[in-house]
Amino acid sequence: MTESGKPFALTAYPLSHQFREQLEQAVGAKPEYLSVPQLRRLGLRGLLSTLARLRGGRCIIPLEDPSSESILPFLQGVAAAALPASIEIVHPDLRHEHVSRLQFLGMTVGLGRASIHGLRSRRAATARLAMLVRAPRIEAAPGSGRRIVSLNGNLWFGVKAGGSLAHTAGVASGFESAGYDVDLIAPFAVPHVPEGVVEHLAQPPKAFAVPTEVNYFRHDDALFELVSRLTAAESPSFVYQRLSIYSHSGVRLSRSLGVPLVVEYNGSEVWVARNWGKPLRYERLAQQAEEALLRHAHVIVTVSDVLRDELLERGLEEQRVVTYPNCVDTAVFDAGRFEPADRSALRARYGIPEDALVATFVGTFGRWHGTDVLARTIHALREEEPAWLEERGLHFLLVGDGLRMPDVEELLGGTQGRFHTLAGLVPQEETPRFLHASDLVLSPHVPNADGSRFFGSPTKLFEYMAMSLPIVASELDQIGDVLRPSLQVSDLPSRGPDHANEVAVLTTPGSERELSDGIRFLVDRPDWRRALGANARRLATERYTWDAHVAAILARLEEV
Repeated sequence: MTESGKPFALTAYPLSHQFREQLEQAVGAKPEYLSVPQLRRLGLRGLLSTLARLRGGRCIIPLEDPSSESILPFLQGVAAAALPASIEIVHPDLRHEHVSRLQFLGMTVGLGRASIHGLRSRRAATARLAMLVRAPRIEAAPGSGRRIVSLNGNLWFGVKAGGSLAHTAGVASGFESAGYDVDLIAPFAVPHVPEGVVEHLAQPPKAFAVPTEVNYFRHDDALFELVSRLTAAESPSFVYQRLSIYSHSGVRLSRSLGVPLVVEYNGSEVWVARNWGKPLRYERLAQQAEEALLRHAHVIVTVSDVLRDELLERGLEEQRVVTYPNCVDTAVFDAGRFEPADRSALRARYGIPEDALVATFVGTFGRWHGTDVLARTIHALREEEPAWLEERGLHFLLVGDGLRMPDVEELLGGTQGRFHTLAGLVPQEETPRFLHASDLVLSPHVPNADGSRFFGSPTKLFEYMAMSLPIVASELDQIGDVLRPSLQVSDLPSRGPDHANEVAVLTTPGSERELSDGIRFLVDRPDWRRALGANARRLATERYTWDAHVAAILARLEEV
């Protein structure tokens, strides 16, 4: 815990490992890091207690990503409430800017104006959504030419990483391969997008508003205005939108242009907020936005049978729903792109021995990722079998950040240890390099706490497969279905893998013992590591490419 007078850093989102290192060197201190998602989860009482604890400290506001500048007034407002000794902003280029009283006053005025604008946007959205959830779906006709507009309405700040980015890039790439001109509109640059895709940056609001969730309505209005300008001269063949919190600009665009709407449904954001985070402030409006997208979509694409079943139970017509798992760009995630020197350099960056056997997890440390199960498994191996770990040279590399990171770090005793490395958040484009430096990979996902079926389609699973890596994974809904055929950890073979076609080792979700047994098997059996990795790569290239995913969408769109 931070003592009075100690430095603390307020961030829009968790910082990448590399930027944290640069920041700490630049400011000459290692501050306590607090991100906006963490502050939101504290609640009023927890927030006040935290601010009291930070009182009198040196406040640092690092901006790793230029888009985070819009949240500065909010961060400075939180900082001021802690009565710090000083407030300084550190820009992406590590330039320092001390905040004067006059500057703070100006930003406070901007915050007030933005908040008034946000309330107006919310009122307009309330009226619009009330109409849309009652209005019938239009009879749409494709626009002329082969051009589509792809919308990502998420309002994100900070370093961009995670499966949603891979999905956005993959679908855009698939449409481009199918012969479409793609205009991709998002509030950030998307890694691994092919050159033929034209990206348009939907800038987040220049000044943040409170309550914070009204910024979603402001952003969605700006998104609709941007796309309206882009399509003024020529209507697209259809509009594609990823379902996002409060966003319904795709419906507005489809209705105004008279073209079909394709909605990407990865699960209810209302459910996610309620079960994996904090309930939304305007939950009814969020529900109406989701209902509007699903009601007016001509095709809805889901990534799992669980999500398809959910949509059918909600009354959606089966002919409007197409299901295809997440996929992977097998050209980007290809071990053949890298040299042995790349593997050595990444290991050296984190102090991992050149001859270590590296077991890697990549993810956003959400409730569903099972990082707490993995951390307890590592802790148990370290406490009970240090000699075995030392003899085998086993080292665990955990890449990412998120909700569960503080728990994992506390359990393992810091970000770096004899048998583990917590690499933190890394840019999406760096993920293949980390996987190339690995010998086996882990997918310890756990069931939903409320007893509902696991509806995910983890993108990292397919990236593991494409990189020819042996996998230990939870046998959990689609994860188990994709990784067929596989070895069961309860019946691991003593034979060699001659003519074997298995692609992974499957464990009971949440079982630390089975996860440990699966890891031990792969550590001790290099022959099975090679066989499973090769089989997984072959399955990924045959079945789980974005071209195949998009082909299923286009076929269903043609039908309806």
